[in-house]
Amino acid sequence: MSVPDLSDPDLKRLMVRLGLPAMAGLSLNAAHQVVDAGFVGQLGAAPLAVLVLLAPFAGLVAALGIGLGIGAASTTARALGAKKPQHARQIAGVAFCATFALAVAVGGLLLIARAPALRMLGVPPSSMSLASSYYTFLSLTVSFGLIQIMCDFLAIGRGAARMSLRTLALCFGLNMMLDPVFIFAFGLGLDGAALATLTAQIITLGVWAVWFRAPERRPEAGSVALLVPIIRVGAPEAVSFAVTTFGFIAVLRLAADLGGLEAVAGLGLALRLLFVLILPLEGFAIGVQPILAHAHGEGAHARLVHAQAILVRAALVAGGLAAIVVYFCAAPLAGLLSNSAAVQQNAAMSLGWLMLAVPAIAVRLVGQISLQAAIRPWLALWLGLAPMGWVFWPVLGALVPRYAMVALPLSITLAACLSAILALALLRHARLSHDAMGVSA
Repeated sequence: MSVPDLSDPDLKRLMVRLGLPAMAGLSLNAAHQVVDAGFVGQLGAAPLAVLVLLAPFAGLVAALGIGLGIGAASTTARALGAKKPQHARQIAGVAFCATFALAVAVGGLLLIARAPALRMLGVPPSSMSLASSYYTFLSLTVSFGLIQIMCDFLAIGRGAARMSLRTLALCFGLNMMLDPVFIFAFGLGLDGAALATLTAQIITLGVWAVWFRAPERRPEAGSVALLVPIIRVGAPEAVSFAVTTFGFIAVLRLAADLGGLEAVAGLGLALRLLFVLILPLEGFAIGVQPILAHAHGEGAHARLVHAQAILVRAALVAGGLAAIVVYFCAAPLAGLLSNSAAVQQNAAMSLGWLMLAVPAIAVRLVGQISLQAAIRPWLALWLGLAPMGWVFWPVLGALVPRYAMVALPLSITLAACLSAILALALLRHARLSHDAMGVSA
């Protein structure tokens, strides 16, 4: 399997070659999340509400892996751009060691903190027993997930987006096939969904172990100092992802206060369908980020600006078309995923507002990956914290007293649009000043 040349002068072809496999990989992730929710939704509103309430908690842990992964991928791409393949292998070795240690620590901490974590997430007393059992298996899946995330990002950093796609297809495909077996055939209910995920993860990690044994990719021992650039690039993404996750946790708790379990389940379904659109766009952005990082390593400012312009246009067109399709299919989609009329009503209402945010979220992603590729972590953090952080909370506080439940998806949409405007301003500044997201003069 050939690895693309990140300096290929045919920029559009290279972006398609790297972006589409990563896009397809996260599309499978999105499909898996919806299918998972659909199966659990047939068990009733309570299991679905527990799944929805605990999902952001898993996302909070994944933020650590994504931060390390993005940092490792960007650092690897820059090392390869600078013609330092051994340095890239040493980066992989240090990144894997840090990820293994983090996975063990996180898994143990989650199990110890079970009771306070469930209370923080707002699980109602009537569902506490159900949530406690599911939480045990969830703690294991997030630990294995950290290692899998690092494997994906290190492959993407090398331009091997197709390998990432194949392993994601294997993992999520197995997960979707095993869901009905564990949930219904084995009679494990909600726990079965987590066990299906764990089984698929273990098999996929075995495939990654074989891939990384190749001499040109085999991780090597390196200095702990190599973690510094990885963390420098990845920490802002981890923090922004964590803040976003906290925002979703708070929104779901507000939904529980305003409308009960049915409102939580409905909004949770709508958010999962939003991710069906956002994750593929994010996947494409992650796939092409090594091109930006490689150009940064070469000092090719014109190439960076050209790539950013292509990405903004693609974000607006693809995001807009996808949002229109889902907007007009909101009610039927909600009906497929739940057998509760109240859940369906809340999901359809939330989807109507959330779809307006899709193009804006896509544009903000372009700004985010551009900042990361140019090693501007604090600007990346500032932009990343906007949609569910410093822009979101004032909007939410102003709208909830007047619009109640409607304010939750509406606030997410308005904050996303304001964040997109900020991203466009930063991109324009970079084009005019030759810094910020480009190559420093």
